[in-house]
Amino acid sequence: MRTYLIDSEKNELIVDLTKTIRHSSSLVEFEYSTLEDNKIIDTRRVFVRQLAGQYFTSTDNIRWEKMARQQLPTELLNVDRVFKLYYGFKPSGLAGGGQGELLSQMPGKVVKILVNEGDEVKKGDTLLILEAMKMENEIKSGTDGVVKSVQVQEGQVLDAGVLMMEVE
Repeated sequence: MRTYLIDSEKNELIVDLTKTIRHSSSLVEFEYSTLEDNKIIDTRRVFVRQLAGQYFTSTDNIRWEKMARQQLPTELLNVDRVFKLYYGFKPSGLAGGGQGELLSQMPGKVVKILVNEGDEVKKGDTLLILEAMKMENEIKSGTDGVVKSVQVQEGQVLDAGVLMMEVE
């Protein structure tokens, strides 16, 4: 699954979860890549183990560190920046288009369109479901407004950067 980390100055990091291997009921291995300008700049592997209700991580499956208990975060603090996290999609207005333009961020298939032209929507409303990388992603409105145009159809396969919908 693709995760976007975007700071207040619109600088972004992109992380793709590329592999998940379940070794046992208590040990899972994850491989992820960091992308910049659509090119992989780093690939890493991390192991996560559950033991006595606690979670531990390792990069070599030998030395382990205890993880702090957490829920799916919406923000991540780096040394000098705070990143907002977006899982599977980047909201409109952050995708290089205008505030009301919804652009596909990765290749995928339109599973369901939840609105029609002329419908009123609020910021955060789910407008369509896009299946990408074997995950169904809710594509949400980045602004309050009215659906100006729907440029895609259910079942349509899209490349990255395709205008799916406009909200004004």
